[in-house]
Amino acid sequence: MAAPLEVIVSSDSGSQMWNSTVFDLLSGSSLLSYRGGSSSARGLTLLSGGYLLCAQLGKNFINVWEIQRKDQLQQKIVCPGVITCLTASPDGLFLAAGVAEGIYLWEVSTGKLLSVLNRHYQDVTCLKFTDDSSHFISGGKDNMALVWSLCSVIQLDLNAPPEPRHILSRHSLPITDLHCGLMGAQARVATASLDQTVKVRL
Repeated sequence: MAAPLEVIVSSDSGSQMWNSTVFDLLSGSSLLSYRGGSSSARGLTLLSGGYLLCAQLGKNFINVWEIQRKDQLQQKIVCPGVITCLTASPDGLFLAAGVAEGIYLWEVSTGKLLSVLNRHYQDVTCLKFTDDSSHFISGGKDNMALVWSLCSVIQLDLNAPPEPRHILSRHSLPITDLHCGLMGAQARVATASLDQTVKVRL
């Protein structure tokens, strides 16, 4: 049995030739290209290792490609507004997108919209799931990072909107990106900001 091939998947908002490309990690050669539109920053995600999803730059839809299809026909998922960021849970069950100040969460198997979260005061800029898919973190232009328990968001009580489990607010300017380490809810979270700092939460 051949060893698994390690690749890098990248998108380019300015490319006229392709939306996303798969590169061989060792040689740097291009293996596959996915055409159609341009992707927004922090808008590229893999779903269950079988689908590539990209938020269309400045538009209200997500491009979807089946990774193994040779004809590269794409599908589109229409959203309620321009998508600012996109992520899929590592277990492949959930998809989350930032749209203005809201976070939209879908169940992948049914396509059902499970929840709309509106705790950010300005646009959501980045989203990441923990490695065990139990939580996700959102960063925004309001300088805050919010940690959400997926369980509490899914079991939504209409009389009590879900609250974030933690609010991380040590930045003085908008959060531009974030990274979540390993160990599920105990993972370290690093946030980068326009204030030229990176904060690590233990």
